[in-house]
Amino acid sequence: MSTTPAASAAAILLTSIVGPYLVPQTAANHYVRAVQVNFPELQEYPADWFQTHTQDLQEIRDLSLAPSPHQPDLLVWPEAPAPFSFEDPRFAQIASSTAIRFHHPFIAGVIEWKPITESSGPTTHTIQAPYNSAILLDAQGQEIFTYDKVHLVPFGEYEPFPLIHRVVTSLSSEVGGFRNGSSYSVGHLPGGFTFGTFICYEAIFPGEVRHFAENGAELYVNISNDGWFGRSAAPEQHLRMARVRAVENRRWLVRVTNNGFTVSVDPYGRIFRQLPPDVRAAADLRYDFRTDETLYTRFGDWFAWLCVIVSVILVASTFKKGNIVREELFMPAEIPPSLVTSS
Repeated sequence: MSTTPAASAAAILLTSIVGPYLVPQTAANHYVRAVQVNFPELQEYPADWFQTHTQDLQEIRDLSLAPSPHQPDLLVWPEAPAPFSFEDPRFAQIASSTAIRFHHPFIAGVIEWKPITESSGPTTHTIQAPYNSAILLDAQGQEIFTYDKVHLVPFGEYEPFPLIHRVVTSLSSEVGGFRNGSSYSVGHLPGGFTFGTFICYEAIFPGEVRHFAENGAELYVNISNDGWFGRSAAPEQHLRMARVRAVENRRWLVRVTNNGFTVSVDPYGRIFRQLPPDVRAAADLRYDFRTDETLYTRFGDWFAWLCVIVSVILVASTFKKGNIVREELFMPAEIPPSLVTSS
């Protein structure tokens, strides 16, 4: 009996036991105040939303500004689970005053409204279009950086088929109305540090997330609203996929969500989880900055595409060999003249 399966199983078992001890330890010299706001999911927001949620907003601000021995130097709120827009003076006042009292930069998920020009036949007109965005406020409460989500959710945030889009928007302007950003922009923090923010399910696209590190991001921030998943396995799956982005690019990842899982992940995939799901809470999570560049950050999916090319060549060669074998099997045999008899 072959010993190959047994040897393979032993090698896998040994790697699983010894492997974690070989992973480098990474120091973290910073803490982020991560706020899990735990707002319920709503299809639309009434005009009096801010009035009816005054107490909720005060709780979130109290969590953001609570004293801590860790002295966090960054505050992060998740992807907008509420009508948060810096163009709305009600939210702008809340966000700016929170940043000022926090004395450090503040990242928040918002809906940004920006003017764009559209053409309709020979005429053009300007409209205000929504973007799913992350903004950075400085310690003076001023907006100094914006990232607009590049990869939108089809059928949720945008309608991929123009004809259907015209029919749907004639019934409701809330469906497929977002516009996508155009660049994987990097923000700047005090001390010359840089960060990249990717929003929600952008975390599942490795070839896109790597652009942030490629553009100079020394820290990854992922804000998300996973409340639509309910109590399914999807939120944890989403976390597991985001975790790989940290490993691929050797970056600390700060992941702040509406209702879980809010964690930080070190550059080797270790998860530091302090907040249980489905609660309103805040935690000071460890993080740091990295400037090294991995092969994946530099070259992207070249190895994966190389594997695809090699696989196609091998499959094609297999079909070619198969055709040759079939031709030989069905080719008429040559009969020696000595065996031919005349009638």
